[in-house]
Amino acid sequence: MLKVTDVGATFRARATFHPSCHGARLLGVRDEPLQLLAAVRGLTLLPLTRSEDCCGFGGTFAVKLSAISAAMVQEKTEHIEASGATHVVSTDLGCLLNIAGRLAKRGLPIRALHLAEVLTEGTGS
Repeated sequence: MLKVTDVGATFRARATFHPSCHGARLLGVRDEPLQLLAAVRGLTLLPLTRSEDCCGFGGTFAVKLSAISAAMVQEKTEHIEASGATHVVSTDLGCLLNIAGRLAKRGLPIRALHLAEVLTEGTGS
């Protein structure tokens, strides 16, 4: 809405981006997070295979259909690992919780961060 694409952030890492279903499909937030990440100094943004696929959280979906949810987040974290990223960034806390939990369960040292955390850490705010 503000048309700001560079907040002056610096964040030295290799990251990939998970676009949440809620943000992309319901709110129409698609390119804006990637534009912000592209302007972060020191950040290498890596492509995520099948990035548009759901992580399996979906609120009560993860509880009611836990086996399907687990398979979905397993596949998502396999793609994150294959990207070579040290961080996965998203704009949805539910997705981040689900992805971070599976990364930890798999013993992977990949950190899950909200976009705001990357931008805030990078500006020293």
